[in-house]
Amino acid sequence: MKTTTTIASLSLTAALALAGTASAQVVDLNGGSSWNGWNSVGNSQTSGLWVKGATNRTYDIYSTSFVLNASQTASGTGNDTASLFSGSWQAGDRIIGMGIQYTGSSRGNQFFFHTDTDEVNIQAASSFGAGDGVYTADDGDTSSHMFTNNSAGAGLVRQYSVFTDFTSNGGSNFDIPYGIGWAPTPVRSFTVADGGAGFYSTRVQFLMNIDAILRSNGGLTFGEGSFGSTLRVGFWEQDISAGFSQQVFSVPVPAPGAFALLGLAGLAGARRRR
Repeated sequence: MKTTTTIASLSLTAALALAGTASAQVVDLNGGSSWNGWNSVGNSQTSGLWVKGATNRTYDIYSTSFVLNASQTASGTGNDTASLFSGSWQAGDRIIGMGIQYTGSSRGNQFFFHTDTDEVNIQAASSFGAGDGVYTADDGDTSSHMFTNNSAGAGLVRQYSVFTDFTSNGGSNFDIPYGIGWAPTPVRSFTVADGGAGFYSTRVQFLMNIDAILRSNGGLTFGEGSFGSTLRVGFWEQDISAGFSQQVFSVPVPAPGAFALLGLAGLAGARRRR
């Protein structure tokens, strides 16, 4: 009887945790029309964030981390609400997000979003404009390519890659586990377009699903197989005709969601029964 009570208590705690997450966490997924649930990280000219590239490009930088719930909605150019629960995305999954909002006249039309799970491969310059920033990769680091200069796929992640090793001439080898195109991946993106002929973005939101990666063959071929309490992320934003810049910062990784706690409760009960 005591064991049964313990399991029931754990299950109730997990259920309440899920309810609390769903009601307290409001994250706007609309391309950046609003930023509820996002944290201001800094801007494109903040020392400690700036890595390389142009010094005249201006935009604000945001981050978020949350547990996906079944009532979450999304809009904006790119993916929609239905896509949040397709391609192995599930309610209870942990999500990491990066956001960009342009404040100057220059806009981006090509983006690369990166992970640095060992937190050693992407290093900010010693000061804004300095030339000692580092932008490289290690086994398991991921890179997602998004572009907005194509009317048929504006705002969508086109390619999700996992770094494997360096080539003999110093280049990089990447595995592309989902192929090239719009197939479901562990990443999603939303944008607000500027309406011009070049399909530039005025704002961008990019999401990465930690648990979808972990479920993909244990992370062994789809990215790192484990995550710590923080994840270093970086992005490369570019206007092909007006230069680029690179940024890096860390985002907290949410604790496993309530569904995982329910699983642990069942496992604990099974062990006691043995």
